[in-house]
Amino acid sequence: MTGYLVGCDIGTGGTKAVVIDLRGSVKGTHYIEYPLITPRPGWAEHHPDTYWDAVVKTIKLSLEKAKINPSQVLGVGLSAMSPACILVDKDLNPLQNSHIWMDRRGTAESMQIKAQIGDDEVFRVSGNPIDPYYATVKLLWEKNNRPELYNKAHKMLTAKDYPLMKLTGQPVTDYGNASLIGVAFDIVKKEWNRPMLQELGLDVDKFPEVFPCDEVVGYVTREAAALTGLVEGTPVVAGAIDCNAAWVSTGIIRPGDNSITLGTAGVWGVVHEEPSFSRGMISVVHAADSRNKYTTVGALVCAGALIRYFRDTFAQVEMHAAQTLQISPYEIMNLEAEKVPAGSDGLLVLPYFMGERTPIWDPLARGVTFGMSLAHGRGHYIRSYMEGVAYGIKQNMKMVSEAGIPINPVVGMVEGGANSRLWRQIMADVLGVKTAYMKNSLGAPVGDAIVAGVGVGAFPNYEIVNDWVEMSEYHTPDPKNEKVYTGMYELYTSLYPRLKEDFVKLAEITGYK
Repeated sequence: MTGYLVGCDIGTGGTKAVVIDLRGSVKGTHYIEYPLITPRPGWAEHHPDTYWDAVVKTIKLSLEKAKINPSQVLGVGLSAMSPACILVDKDLNPLQNSHIWMDRRGTAESMQIKAQIGDDEVFRVSGNPIDPYYATVKLLWEKNNRPELYNKAHKMLTAKDYPLMKLTGQPVTDYGNASLIGVAFDIVKKEWNRPMLQELGLDVDKFPEVFPCDEVVGYVTREAAALTGLVEGTPVVAGAIDCNAAWVSTGIIRPGDNSITLGTAGVWGVVHEEPSFSRGMISVVHAADSRNKYTTVGALVCAGALIRYFRDTFAQVEMHAAQTLQISPYEIMNLEAEKVPAGSDGLLVLPYFMGERTPIWDPLARGVTFGMSLAHGRGHYIRSYMEGVAYGIKQNMKMVSEAGIPINPVVGMVEGGANSRLWRQIMADVLGVKTAYMKNSLGAPVGDAIVAGVGVGAFPNYEIVNDWVEMSEYHTPDPKNEKVYTGMYELYTSLYPRLKEDFVKLAEITGYK
């Protein structure tokens, strides 16, 4: 078989598309950045059409760069940061802004679900906890706070589902995104738990129909073809979550395989086949062989978001220098951080700038910079952000290991912050394991294309990716740094319990709950 595949990933800060051939070579790619809307602390939104506009432009320009005949595209796959809550009416028009995974407004609704259903029952059904992170909680917030929009809504969709709907006309979702809609999604039976939704007063019909990640769920419409440059009738598969798509692209598909994705969020996950889930973690159906495999995920709300925040807020000097030198400002920021020793001379950051997911699940937690002195410079702050994320990943890995889920002793790294050699070494030193890096990987969009390839029969299975994966750089722990980080990690884990009640008081004082 000859032909090409298109993958497109909708991220928190931007969207990237690729065109690959059937040997895994990228023939064309394009990326578009866009802003996050934060109308008040704890809220995080996009306009849904931001996703669609970005998908249109990135696919169109990727096809143009690939210089191929669009009729040769065999299939299309999408992924996105997840979850998100987008309400569409019967004409499939959006009714509100998308409140995304980072949004923490559903604190009261989480307490409502705990009171009505209980943590144990939700975990038994979904393999997940109750938290404002999950889209079912977000939908309940809409019902409680904007009932006129809830009543008008035909379907709730995620950030991947909305452009999928615009591409095909089908308002559906996939097993992975359904896992993060959460609460009432039966992760083993892979269906909505109707009695639970009815008990919460939520209309089951507002939830999208669910499909395996690689199942063809629709075809590019005439209108979408005119905008994207794709051919009308091109098959489109159900799609995936961004981190799982990224892991597919790097061959993280077998039990025990594990990887870190350092995008806006920091996400670590391990693959397993047994439907055995770890309390406090995120449980997701894997994009590879979604009928049979899972990933247990530890997810920090902020990872690359911290470095971008520093760039946008404090790095005007680096931005100007980067423009003059025609390089990325992140390269200059890395050089500053590299001059700082392990442990950042005692500067330690809790990366809870937008609350936190695993393992503390606290929407009221906030970022803390601990140990500041007049001796600390810009490089200290940049490095301490990187180290704080690494401490958070380590905390999650330890909990999953203690739950008995097997984890291979090499952790893969891909995308975003993983492009920083310094950050990869920090991860190796903090985690105490070897890290493996794929330099030329474009991550999630390539994984999306692979999922589409399996779905349309271009590939016999997901093992094909192992013929393409080539790790370009390994990092092993530095014993001297490891010793420093062991002490800093112990301090890191001790700070939050001491501050937990203070975060509650802060929310009460400011009214930002």
